[in-house]
Amino acid sequence: MSKIWLVAEQQFRKDVLKRGFLVAIFAMPIFMGFIIGMGWLGERLQQENTVVGYVDAGNVLALAPPNGDRIEFIRFATAPEARAALEAGEIDGYYLVPEDYPHNREVTLVHGAPISGAAMQLFDETMQRTLLAGQPEPVVERALAGPTLAVLAIDRHRTLPMDAPNLGVFVPLLLAALFAFLAMTVSATLMESMAAEKQNRTIEIVVSSISPGQMMAGKILGVFGMALLLAASWIAILLGFVWLGANVLQWGGLQDMAIDGRDVGLLLLVALPSFLCVAAAMVALGATIVDTQEAQQIGAVAFMLIFAPIYLFFAFSNHPNGPLAIAFSLFPPTSVTTLAVRSIFMQVPTAQFLAAALIALVSSVLLIWLAGKLFRANMLRYGQGLRLKQLLRGRSRQDDRVTG
Repeated sequence: MSKIWLVAEQQFRKDVLKRGFLVAIFAMPIFMGFIIGMGWLGERLQQENTVVGYVDAGNVLALAPPNGDRIEFIRFATAPEARAALEAGEIDGYYLVPEDYPHNREVTLVHGAPISGAAMQLFDETMQRTLLAGQPEPVVERALAGPTLAVLAIDRHRTLPMDAPNLGVFVPLLLAALFAFLAMTVSATLMESMAAEKQNRTIEIVVSSISPGQMMAGKILGVFGMALLLAASWIAILLGFVWLGANVLQWGGLQDMAIDGRDVGLLLLVALPSFLCVAAAMVALGATIVDTQEAQQIGAVAFMLIFAPIYLFFAFSNHPNGPLAIAFSLFPPTSVTTLAVRSIFMQVPTAQFLAAALIALVSSVLLIWLAGKLFRANMLRYGQGLRLKQLLRGRSRQDDRVTG
């Protein structure tokens, strides 16, 4: 056992002390920040200054319409003045409020260029406050907020809002994305490292003092420890972004974010053995390849498998507790992503989380054992790959010699 930990420590130090490890720590948060920043910048660039006039000849408005971000309201005394300003291009449009409002509620909007939805919403709020004049402020705010509708899915044990969902609902999906990025970053590196060590015969020197199974187990544990450190770094940086957005930038979506601790905790419980399973699978495959190019090809197929539940998002949303969804939840490479998608639409039973974690853990042990067997069988095949058919054929011959 001490030899396994020695290999794990050496693998951990080797991966963590690389310059690429620091790059990997900041690559994913920078990438996500870039995507969010470009989306915000694109939205800001699409926004234009809107100038809207209004005519309130009867002075019926309780308050003047408030100016907003890139929105300005100008009052005109008569409709001809507002019309002249519109034709001169000084305003984008104007409202005509009847003198006998609210008995006559036919408010007219005259415009040439399209009026932004935010400007129309501000003026509508002003009209509503006029109707609510004299009411206590809590009553006014509650009336302006409007109804809050939600659908209670009894069979799914989940309440789904009719309007935009809370950002906390998507936290499990964010964790699944972190899991996928982690698998992509670590597993490909592990396969390429094993292929390189096989080519320069480094591994064969090491196994002169340690069994192939112990060496494979040590490598997987070392990479697993490095992955935990990398994941902790990513989560810490993301929490920093959330704190900055909620407390400094005052983003309402982050301030009101409610996270389901049960789903997050159970998803992390599944993610740990699932990642160990993926890493063990990459090591087992790495024991059969001969060069780094083949490792990259195999890694690409594995990553497509991890992302498969994303492509089935709408199928899982319609039938989150169907046979396909449950099967993908129990299959270690797709379990984390599938459970994250399903948790948006239903409360996934705890037993399914525990079953997925147990299957991933058992699969990890079997794959670690298989990795040692594959490497032992491939040691004398320098420069040649090993296929599963050849491994089974060699195993059957060995059993024949034992029985004979």
